[in-house]
Amino acid sequence: MKNTRKNRLKKIVRRFWEEIKSSKVIIIICCLIVMTVLMLAIMIKQQDIGAHEAGLQIEQLANTIRQHYKTRPDYWGLSTAEVLKNKLYPDSMSINGGKLLGYFNNPVEIGMNDNGDAVMPTLRDFVIAYRDLTKAQCAALAAERFQRNFLLGIKNVSIVNGDDTYTFDWDHKERTLPIERKKAADLCHTGSNIIFRFE
Repeated sequence: MKNTRKNRLKKIVRRFWEEIKSSKVIIIICCLIVMTVLMLAIMIKQQDIGAHEAGLQIEQLANTIRQHYKTRPDYWGLSTAEVLKNKLYPDSMSINGGKLLGYFNNPVEIGMNDNGDAVMPTLRDFVIAYRDLTKAQCAALAAERFQRNFLLGIKNVSIVNGDDTYTFDWDHKERTLPIERKKAADLCHTGSNIIFRFE
């Protein structure tokens, strides 16, 4: 009788211990999953914060350029060199070796094209190009949600990968503005340029 009770008690203790062990494993697995998801969310958020800061630089830069050229009929002569000479860039941007650097510490070109060539007479638009971005930077910046009033002043946005150029504008059926994050991620590669064309 004593042995039977003892055996039952041992079985109950063993079963209880096995349940605790299995629940500990489940709890540990759940904690690891939660930590992984949180780390991924933080990494994505950091990329978005970087894109937001770069986006603010673009807004400030474009607004300063527009203000500087508002009494003229076009943007004739506007180039990266002209922006540097007249200090039309925001304080959050820097200069290194005669190059204007943006938030991601990548070259930024302003002018008629993504090389920073001077705008020709009668042209009423200009570009701001962020060059040599990583895939993550490119995707986040291309899909950045600018303020509505500012966004409406953008004529088009192009993602350039070597010889391939994908242009998004307000009238295109498949590539319309604003750019969806998934589309941007599919088109961006390491070394991509993003060209914002302003009216």
